[in-house]
Amino acid sequence: MAYDRKLLSAARRELERDREAHEDELEARRRDVYAREPRIRAIDRELSATAIQVLRAALEQGSDPEKAIASLRERNLGLQEERSRLLRGLGLPADWLTNRPMCEKCGDTGYEGAATCECVKRRYARLLKQQLSSVLPIEDQNFEKFNLSYYSPRIDPNMHDSPLENIKVNLFECKAYARNFGENSPNLLLYGSTGLGKTFLSTCVAEAVSARGFSVAYDTAINIIAAYETIKFGNGDGAAAAERAARYERADLLIIDDMGTEMGTAFTVSALYNLINNRLMAHRPMIVNTNLLPDELKKRYSPAVASRLLGEFKQLRFFGDDIRMLKSRMHNR
Repeated sequence: MAYDRKLLSAARRELERDREAHEDELEARRRDVYAREPRIRAIDRELSATAIQVLRAALEQGSDPEKAIASLRERNLGLQEERSRLLRGLGLPADWLTNRPMCEKCGDTGYEGAATCECVKRRYARLLKQQLSSVLPIEDQNFEKFNLSYYSPRIDPNMHDSPLENIKVNLFECKAYARNFGENSPNLLLYGSTGLGKTFLSTCVAEAVSARGFSVAYDTAINIIAAYETIKFGNGDGAAAAERAARYERADLLIIDDMGTEMGTAFTVSALYNLINNRLMAHRPMIVNTNLLPDELKKRYSPAVASRLLGEFKQLRFFGDDIRMLKSRMHNR
C-alpha cells in the first residue's frame, strides 16, 4: 500500500489532537473531583511521589532496599484503596481518573514498533474517503445504490445477450475487484456507449477500495493531460499540477475516466503512454473508462498505447439504453 504522505501526516496530526483532547478531558475530571473531595488530590500527590521515595530508599539502604520498598508498596496500595473508596462515594467508578490510552495497541503514539498503528490507518482511510468524496459522489454512487432496474432484460440480437444480464456480470466483476483489491490486482477497461454505468461502477469501486485504506486517484483524461501540459509548458499552477501528477502516478488505484475525449495530439498520446506504462511497470492497478470500442482505440492511439489497453487490461463491455436519457424521460413524465 502506497501511503499519501500528506494524508498520513494529517492522520497523525489528528491522532495528536485527539490525544490532547483526551488528556484535557481527564484533567477536567481531576479538577472536578479535587474540588468535590480534596483528600483525593492529596492522595494523588503522595502516589506520584512514590517513585522518588523508592529510589531514595534504595540509595539509603545500600544493596538491600527490599524492606523499604515493601513498606512503600504497602502504603501505596492502602492509598489506592482509599482513593477508590472515595471515588465510589462520589458515585464515580474507581478508575475515573485513570489515564487510559485511546488505543491500547500503541498507547496513542501511532506506532506499533516501527509499523503504523491501526488507529492511524483508520483515520487515514477516513481522510482518503473524504478526499475522494470531493471529486466523486461516493455517498450517492456505491454498490448498495446501484439500480439494475434501468437495464432491459430483452436480448440484444447483436450482442446475443440482454443489457440486464451483461450489467449483472459487470457488477459482479467490479464488486469482486473492489473486495479483493491489492498490489497484484489486474487492470480494468470499461468500454461502451455513454450513460451505461461505467463511471458509476468505477465510483463504486473507488468508494469500496478507499474505505479499505487504499489510495485512489480519479480524474478525466482531459484533466490528466492538462496537468502534464502545465508541467511541460508552464501554462498554469505548476505546483498544483505536479501534486496531481504525483497522485496519478503513485496512488494504489488510478481511475481514468472519459478516455478518448482528450485532444489527440502527439503530446497527449505520449503523456498517456508514459503514465499507463509506468504504472504497469510498477504493478499499480488502473481502471480506464472509455466510450471507444477496441477497434476505435486502435485508430485513436498509437500501437503502444492500444496494445497496453487491450492486452494488459481485463475488458468489460457495456451496452444498452442510455441510463441518463431513461432517467430524464421518467422524470419528465
